[in-house]
Amino acid sequence: MNAPPTIVIVPGAFHVASSMDLFSSQLEEAGYDTQTFELVTVNQPMLKVQDDVTALAVEMLVPLIEKHGKDVVLYLHSYAGFPGSAAIKGLSKTERLAAGKRGGILGLIYQSAFVPKPGDTLLQMVGGTYAPWQDPNTQTGLIGVVDPRATFYADVMEPLVTKAADRILPHSLLSFNTALSQTCYGIPAYNGRRTYLHTNHDQALPPFAQDAFVAASGVEWDVQKLETSHSPFLSEPKQLAAVVVAKVQAFVTTY
Repeated sequence: MNAPPTIVIVPGAFHVASSMDLFSSQLEEAGYDTQTFELVTVNQPMLKVQDDVTALAVEMLVPLIEKHGKDVVLYLHSYAGFPGSAAIKGLSKTERLAAGKRGGILGLIYQSAFVPKPGDTLLQMVGGTYAPWQDPNTQTGLIGVVDPRATFYADVMEPLVTKAADRILPHSLLSFNTALSQTCYGIPAYNGRRTYLHTNHDQALPPFAQDAFVAASGVEWDVQKLETSHSPFLSEPKQLAAVVVAKVQAFVTTY
C-alpha cells in the first residue's frame, strides 16, 4: 500500500456531517484523506435502517473502493454501527486481495457504537423503551433529543457546545425500529482488525451498554477506554485523532 488509507467517518443519529469537522481536520493534518458520510435518515421520516445501509455502500464505500481502488478504515459513531455493520459486505481488503482486486476496508473502528446482530433493532438493543432524553413523535415520524448539550456534549466547552447543540436534527423514528438482515463485522477478515472506543462518561449510551454490545457480538475487539462523554470528536478531537491514527497504522501493518 503506497498511499495512506482513506478514513471514512459516519456520524451517529441526529448528527450532520459537519459535526466531525474538527476531528477530520486533525486526521488530515496527520496525512490522511477523510470522507464524512451523513446518514440519510437524519431529519427524514419513513426511512429505514436499510436506507442508511444502501446509501453508505452505494454512495460512499463502493465508489471509493471499486472505482478508485482506495484502502479504507471505517469509523462508526453510535447508531452508525447499525448501517456500517451491513454496508461493509464483500468490501474487506482480505476478500478483495483474494479476488485480485485493489482497495478494500482494512479495519473497523466503532466509537461508543451499537454492535448489532441480525434481527436486532436499535430499540430492542436499549431494552425496548425509548430513553428519557429521546422525544419520539409518531405523528411526524421523527425522534428528537430533549437536551443535546447534556446528552451528547457534557464535556464540550463553550462556545462550541452551543454551536454543536444547535446543529442537532431529529431522526427517522422508523430507523430505530427496523432490523438488519445481516452483519459482517464478524467475518474472519476483520479478526485483529476491530477496535471499540469505549467512552467512559457517556450520557447517551452508558458504559455498561457499550460493554454489553461488545460482549454480545461474539467476536474479539481491541477495546480502548476514553475518558470522555459521547462526542470525543468535539471534546478532544486532537487526542481522538491520535488514537485513531495509531489504530490505522496498526491495521496497515497486518497486510
